[in-house]
Amino acid sequence: MNDSFLPNEYTEQRIDRRTHVMAMLLFIVVLAAVFAAFLWKRNEWNRVEQIRRDVELRYEAAGAEVEQLMVLKVAQQSTVNRAELAAALVEKVPRSILLAELINHMPSGLGLLDLKLESTRIVDPDKNKPTKGRKQRAGTRPKKQNERPEAPRYNTKLSLTGFAPTDVHVSEFLAALNDHPLLENVNLVSSQETVAEDRTIREFKLTAALPSDADVRVLANSQDWNPGDRSWISMAEESEHE
Repeated sequence: MNDSFLPNEYTEQRIDRRTHVMAMLLFIVVLAAVFAAFLWKRNEWNRVEQIRRDVELRYEAAGAEVEQLMVLKVAQQSTVNRAELAAALVEKVPRSILLAELINHMPSGLGLLDLKLESTRIVDPDKNKPTKGRKQRAGTRPKKQNERPEAPRYNTKLSLTGFAPTDVHVSEFLAALNDHPLLENVNLVSSQETVAEDRTIREFKLTAALPSDADVRVLANSQDWNPGDRSWISMAEESEHE
């Protein structure tokens, strides 16, 4: 039983219209949400693309800086290599100063008869040299264009012959040379008694070596070394007259 005075067809049409309106409104809301999501996503894509471009620009700028830094590093290394090579060619222990040091450390009454300095260049074994029994293949020579010239190194040995009144003077001289920063491996080879000009003296022979890194500048830190003291010249002249 229908309590409404409206016809059933009219009521059903109103319900259908309401349903259509609600569905249309819902469709519009969904469409607006999809469109808003699309706009938001596109903004996000644009922002990511801008970030990517900024990163690429930074990488390019950093690559240019790294390349410039590598060029400066190569130039610096080349300068250092040339400086090391030039420093190696300079005699770090002049023979005049070495002779002065020997004379200044002599006890009174001791003199020199002979002094020899022998230098031998240190040659590293060639790693690229083929072993015996094996022939090196043609076209497999080691590349040497990238190798930098190495500063020459030398083993320097010192041998001297002198005379002294007693063995005590020889021992004092030997102890002084053992404590000297420019000498190492100081050894007494021989010490024998001899007669010269009706006097009995001790003739001795010493050998020593100079360290490979010997540098006369270490004497500047020594308190008993005075570069302006030239008294050793008169001592050398007296030993020559004797």
